[in-house]
Amino acid sequence: MKTLSKLPALLILSTALAAGTAQADVLDLSGLVGKANLYSLSNISLGNNSVAGGIVANGNISGSSYNIGTGAYGNYSVIASGKFSYSGGQIAGDYYAGSTNIGANTNLAHTPSSAAPAMSFATTSSNAAKTSSAIAALSATGNAQVLDQYSPNKVTLTSGAGGAKSVEVFNMTSSAFASINNLQSTLDSSVTKTLIFNLTGNANWGNMGMDALNGYNVLFNFVDATSVNFNSIAVLGSVLAPNAVIGGSSGNIHGTVVAGDWNANLTLDNSKAFAATDVTGFAAAVSPVPEPGTYAMLLAGLGLVGFAVRRRKNKAAA
Repeated sequence: MKTLSKLPALLILSTALAAGTAQADVLDLSGLVGKANLYSLSNISLGNNSVAGGIVANGNISGSSYNIGTGAYGNYSVIASGKFSYSGGQIAGDYYAGSTNIGANTNLAHTPSSAAPAMSFATTSSNAAKTSSAIAALSATGNAQVLDQYSPNKVTLTSGAGGAKSVEVFNMTSSAFASINNLQSTLDSSVTKTLIFNLTGNANWGNMGMDALNGYNVLFNFVDATSVNFNSIAVLGSVLAPNAVIGGSSGNIHGTVVAGDWNANLTLDNSKAFAATDVTGFAAAVSPVPEPGTYAMLLAGLGLVGFAVRRRKNKAAA
């Protein structure tokens, strides 16, 4: 039986070390967008409500009389690749944009940052779209059932075959979810912690109670929607809609929001920002981005390879 030479062995070791640190199966929507409360793949047009966290747009951001928190990519309140136009209201942290038009009546906590934040709009936007598609490819594990034929709008969430799972996936149309006026659950909350709803088609949600989702880590994935509207509703979870214009008024979204475009008068907070979660089958579709520590291990391994090469050459010359 042949043995591996030291050089290939060291190369394999360095590669294995790097691969071993990858967070397989981890879905981290908040981390994907730098912990922004709202990320738009194009523009953001704000109304007269507040945002608890930071906002980021691969385009222009405009608004007035809107209080914006902080926490995106560190201490940023606003990051825009294009123009940031704003008057009135308060901006709690740093802001950065391609150009700015800030009204004199705006309360600023900091002057514009002197350097661009450490992020890539192109990469983040691409990863958001890929993530949505990868989540949509997950097989359903739970059921949304009408258990009473006389109450067709009363829907109960149940676990599917095999019993309760830590992550339950529900696949349904956006219109079917919108028709629910009484959402119930028989899920075992001691086992199930995360609920993912894969929703197809455009959405127009309003006057819907979501109390049954309290206490869970919730994500609504609108994979193919081009229009998502929330009116007079409290959305208890995060929203991923990379192809949709999100609009609406008189409502709240309590989580991370990723939109194709934002043109809404809705209050945002990240009290239910989607927590990083192991989701079986997810990493097979979306490769995790290596962390700095991964690169360090890989470089260390390559350094060992270089040392071995030099040592071999020195022996040959001796």
